[in-house]
Amino acid sequence: MAFANYHPCTKLMFYALVFYLSISLSASTDATMKKPIARSLLPLQKKTIVIRNSAINKEVMNIHCSSTESDLGLKHIPYFQDYTFHFRVNWKGTTKFRCHVTWRGGGDHWFTVFKRGRDKCSECVWQVYGEGGYGDKPLMYYNRGDEGYHLFDWD
Repeated sequence: MAFANYHPCTKLMFYALVFYLSISLSASTDATMKKPIARSLLPLQKKTIVIRNSAINKEVMNIHCSSTESDLGLKHIPYFQDYTFHFRVNWKGTTKFRCHVTWRGGGDHWFTVFKRGRDKCSECVWQVYGEGGYGDKPLMYYNRGDEGYHLFDWD
């Protein structure tokens, strides 16, 4: 058997490639289904996060988002404007982004904007209402293109 003569690392890389390709092929969309199959299983998948300032007090929102791999710095979002950023899920699948939010008269809060086990979206949209927000929850999350939304409290 010719493959038996190769270095063990070469075999491992070959098997990893076969596994990755099999997952990639299973991620294609079935003609009868509207949603992709197993897309969230792929490593290094590109994600887009959109955060909209929908604060009840209509003040400029200050937001500082970071993960263990990236620090996006402090941003100032005017009322009813968006802040968008992109990233790829790390190869270990442990990517998690948290944001620190402040605004005048709105307090000082944290929330998890992306957590791989929870968020299956490719474009995750957050609307930040603040205290007394939508349905008495300060945060609303939805996946652009899907129906429905989820309400969240601060972390």
